[in-house]
Amino acid sequence: MIDSCGRNIDYLRLSVTDLCNYRCRYCMPEEGVCKRTHSEILSLEELEAIARAAVALGITKIRLTGGEPLVRRGIVELCRRLRRIPELQELCLTTNGSLLPDLAAPLREAGVDRLNISLDTLRPERFTQMTCRGELGQVLKGLAAAEEAGFTNLKLNTVLIGGFNDDEISDFVRLTQVHPWEVRFIELMPMGPCAQWDRSCFLPNTTVLRHCPELRPLPARGVARRYRIPGARGTVGLISPLSHEFCADCRRIRVTADGKLKGCLHSREEIDLRGLHGWQLQNAIRLGIAQKPQRHHLTERRSDTPRNMNQIGG
Repeated sequence: MIDSCGRNIDYLRLSVTDLCNYRCRYCMPEEGVCKRTHSEILSLEELEAIARAAVALGITKIRLTGGEPLVRRGIVELCRRLRRIPELQELCLTTNGSLLPDLAAPLREAGVDRLNISLDTLRPERFTQMTCRGELGQVLKGLAAAEEAGFTNLKLNTVLIGGFNDDEISDFVRLTQVHPWEVRFIELMPMGPCAQWDRSCFLPNTTVLRHCPELRPLPARGVARRYRIPGARGTVGLISPLSHEFCADCRRIRVTADGKLKGCLHSREEIDLRGLHGWQLQNAIRLGIAQKPQRHHLTERRSDTPRNMNQIGG
């Protein structure tokens, strides 16, 4: 479908839970979130119905998100159901990687095409500090399990935070010399718990290029500007929602775990999809696409959404 700004909307980020086994400090409160009742969260049947309605309107790519999607009961079965949608071209999933040692092979068997793995530091102590409970070694085991299961084109999502991991930029970039991964640096966005952090935490992605002048540009892919060290097996991606707005090229919509369609990650406006079926569901999705805002306003103020990142799906 084409929105009011002429953008072809063909990408759905579908959140399956707002729960997570980590408490990353920029994403959600350390004490966690109020656990919703089972009836407040979309069922597998509702998730599948929304996916089918979206695909019927022209969505060709679905990414499952959270919270942490792998803590959702029935996640492998959901992937299997979505993979059966004939017109769906790509089924992806974003995860913190901690549960991949057990789930990478079942996810691949269920039809997941590609994984993005969130990893903000390569130092064990910092990892535990940021996640409040995680172990870096478990994520590294998850990466190995994903490769063993046959996943290729793995992407590592690294949120760039001044004073926390900016001294590890070169370490992350060096990973691409020996691994066929894309390490993607994502600018920290002023929303949720980090909205009040000191401005020094919010670094532009040009910081990466200053640290690693040997990077050479590649053709862009999606919202990421891409680079490679000559001779490296992998690539580096820069996702810059603050310093390099990509709103004009945004082709995605989001559905939260409680069934609200959002045209923009940072928008306050939401459309409730729960209880809708058939043409009513399709019309609601159509309306959400038509009302997708032209751009966000992060360069002027903090995010307009009252939700934390884990409640939207990134």
